[in-house]
Amino acid sequence: MSIMNKGRRGLHSAASLRLLFAILALLLVGVACLTVTFKVNGFAWKPLLFPSAESQDVLLSYTVWHIRMPRLLLAVSLGGTLAIAGCLLQAVTRNFLADPEIMGLNQGASCFAVIALMVFGGVNSADVILAAALCGAAASGVLIYFFSRFSGSDPSRLVLAGVAISAFMGALTTGIILLFETQLTEILYWMAGKLSGAEWRDNYLVWVLGVPAIIIAFLLSNTLNVLMQGEEIASGLGVHVKRIRGILGLLIIVLTGSAVAVAGPIGFIGLIVPHMAGRLGGVSYRVVIPLSALMGALLLAAADFAAQWLFYPADIPVGILTAILGVPFFLYLLRRSREGGRS
Repeated sequence: MSIMNKGRRGLHSAASLRLLFAILALLLVGVACLTVTFKVNGFAWKPLLFPSAESQDVLLSYTVWHIRMPRLLLAVSLGGTLAIAGCLLQAVTRNFLADPEIMGLNQGASCFAVIALMVFGGVNSADVILAAALCGAAASGVLIYFFSRFSGSDPSRLVLAGVAISAFMGALTTGIILLFETQLTEILYWMAGKLSGAEWRDNYLVWVLGVPAIIIAFLLSNTLNVLMQGEEIASGLGVHVKRIRGILGLLIIVLTGSAVAVAGPIGFIGLIVPHMAGRLGGVSYRVVIPLSALMGALLLAAADFAAQWLFYPADIPVGILTAILGVPFFLYLLRRSREGGRS
């Protein structure tokens, strides 16, 4: 925890924070415009906003509003929700290495979603997959809570427990897939974390669950600030620690499960972004939570744009790119934790 606070000096003035939010928002708008317009034949704003009956305008409108825009908004939505899920998970566990991917929440949601796909068949049963993913994330969350009761104050033991849960759920998922090889390719592509083929329905599912969860998380930001001072201090200041931890755990499950349900497990957004937000925004969760949402949206939107065009015409799952970014970052944090432990 001390290592996290050492790195979270951040920008203290309100003017600096407003400038930071403005720059990130402009970058996000720039990435969004690039994503929507890149390599679209005959792109023009007028026929896009006021389409005619001509075939060229119809094709442009369909490409932008039914292919590009749902995928872009899904990347923005999932980037924000996964970043906040990681931020809340690090606060609940008081462990700066915590992340839905590392702690096994993504794998639990994926495992139950794959079971739902196998049992009910077809990837269009979105409601069933969503319910299964939420149950899977909840199952992993219960296991994490069980192990946390025996980990004491040692954060490394809790991370190891999360890694064990992740490995178990991953192995179970692989075994299930191998028993049903007819859907192997499609499911493996989904498990890599993909945004291709995104529809407006996917966005609606994320918004219905994610937006209320994000609002509640922000409303609890002051309570989080108190909780991070320690359970005894928080209890002395009137915070019902167990109840708050339960609410935060539920929010983490909802945010993670809904993301996995629509796009598969996209890892390390919840690890990278909270640290970046903490370094830039300081220690207050009233700043870190919205800053994490904005940075997560920007990071995943940019990563998805790269996933679409880096190896064009191949469209690689965005989860592969986030893993390429996240694994070195995780190793860097491990090295910092060891150095911090010796200092």
